[in-house]
Amino acid sequence: MAERPEPIVISARPAPPRVPAVEISIDEIALLFDRFYGEIRQHPRLGPLFEDRLAGKWDPHLERMNLFWRSVLLYSGEYSGQPVVKHNALPDLQEDDFRLWLELFEQTTASLFEAGTAAPILVIARRIARSLWLARFGTPFNQAPDWLN
Repeated sequence: MAERPEPIVISARPAPPRVPAVEISIDEIALLFDRFYGEIRQHPRLGPLFEDRLAGKWDPHLERMNLFWRSVLLYSGEYSGQPVVKHNALPDLQEDDFRLWLELFEQTTASLFEAGTAAPILVIARRIARSLWLARFGTPFNQAPDWLN
């Protein structure tokens, strides 16, 4: 009878604790997104684009955005969803809409926070915008525009 080989044991170091990307409270995140989406709704291009999709569903959307951004900024793990799928399902979404969204997000963030708080939020927002833009419009022949870098 053949001897059984010793089992292979793989061990790994535990992951280091995740430190929030920025010192910001849940209430400050809620304020940012209440203000930001208030501005979105007034925007001549983005307002109708969002309204077409969210009419009568703004409160649940804001709650999901709060969960998403708390997960992103605080590593809370509260959000589960598919942002790429959701954005790719928007039939009227155009390449430049991401630039408009990002500009409005930067303005809103800068109006609420000191530069030291705003900067890491904006780095993350730019990364997310770039990822969503690439998922929708990126090809080997259509690289991300400079404003997404």
